[in-house]
Amino acid sequence: MTLSQNDTIAAVATPPGQGGIAVIRISGPHARACIQSVFFPSTAEKKPATHRAEHGWIRDNGEPIDEVLVTWFQAPSSYTGEDVVEISCHGGTYVAGRILDLIIRQGTRPARPGEFTERAFLNGKMDLSQAEAVADLIHARTEAARVVAAYQLEGRLSDEIARMRELLTETCGLLELELDFCEEDVKFSSRDEMDRRLQTLQSRLESLLGSFARGRICREGIRLVIIGRPNVGKSSLLNRLIEKERAIVTDVPGTTRDTLEEMLDVEGVLFIVTDTAGVRETREPVEMEGVRRTRQAMDSADMILWVLDNHESWHPEDAVLMQKLQELKVPGFCVINKCDLKTRLQAEPAGQHLPEWPVLSVSARTGAGLDRLIQALKNRALSGDLPGEGELLITKARHADAIRSCLNHLDNARKTAEQGLSQEFIALDLRGALDALGRITGQVTSDDILNRIFSDFCIGK
Repeated sequence: MTLSQNDTIAAVATPPGQGGIAVIRISGPHARACIQSVFFPSTAEKKPATHRAEHGWIRDNGEPIDEVLVTWFQAPSSYTGEDVVEISCHGGTYVAGRILDLIIRQGTRPARPGEFTERAFLNGKMDLSQAEAVADLIHARTEAARVVAAYQLEGRLSDEIARMRELLTETCGLLELELDFCEEDVKFSSRDEMDRRLQTLQSRLESLLGSFARGRICREGIRLVIIGRPNVGKSSLLNRLIEKERAIVTDVPGTTRDTLEEMLDVEGVLFIVTDTAGVRETREPVEMEGVRRTRQAMDSADMILWVLDNHESWHPEDAVLMQKLQELKVPGFCVINKCDLKTRLQAEPAGQHLPEWPVLSVSARTGAGLDRLIQALKNRALSGDLPGEGELLITKARHADAIRSCLNHLDNARKTAEQGLSQEFIALDLRGALDALGRITGQVTSDDILNRIFSDFCIGK
């Protein structure tokens, strides 16, 4: 790392702003020493016990700063594995900042983003996948995100990776043992048995890799883009979905000139809903830019709601959108809006074919059909319910890439064995597979990877 782990670090661990309390966290070999000169406990106890809060005052050269509770966590039984002191003071940006400045003057340095959790990883308090889960739990915005992060923090992914590495290590060890006794032609396991083991590993890894799509949706949410020609009710539908007047709605076509994003929590599943400008041919510069941004949003969409007007016939703009949707191959729904009005929309325009999407009728004005649409969105996003007890999902592209690398090495090892090539080549691929799995939990890693992971954390965690 770029900074010494022997430093004592400090940071405010709670969000800025007013509140009941704020917490200042200190970690490192001099954590206790730096607090002793500024904290004056209410009792005369000389040796405070670890994991026990003490009441007292923080003072700066005798001046009272704040009435606080101070808790000392003796190494290694702390979050970071080092001596840790946590100061609970009254909430407020100024008070917490004043105490932190005082602590810095005692010989600590400000912590980098994620440095407390980074030290927990480096000191063996958690592996890398669990450290990543800490950040995911902090940033969780839905129940699905919380469940997946909590399972990973608990160590379920770590345990599964450990079991697979153990099986792979045992297989690799037997193979390398045979290499040591190659002159005696000793066999410690049959080639059929080794192939069965590797096939079992491949099956488990493919199942885990197959969970990435759902895991990513649980963690990041799904980008849902509402499209359609002007004045079909896209903004009205957005307002109805999020249950507030977020988008401006008028009878004038082309009111929406830019994309507008809002979050929608559907029974624990996060949707990032984007309202877009109506797509039509125009020479008006601002509207042209809105249409360009609409097409850009469509290209990055995970799912699309194509809104049509039940009270109007097909327009040429509908055919243009239909062609674009056929090219995108993104899942979605045809939403026939204004179902409370007289039907003038035919089943399908002449010579055109609708995307093979479910068709749902709604009224953004009255709310009719909205419950069915919302349930259909959730079912399509997760293909079922939230992650259940014991279900393991991977949520990060880094993990998925490592699993693909491991599968590639296992496939090469099996092909090498089938071709009757030297055992050294098989052992080399098995070692590569081991290293790939080790990258998930941090047994094999680099400073660049660690810096990239922990830089996404907030300061104080």
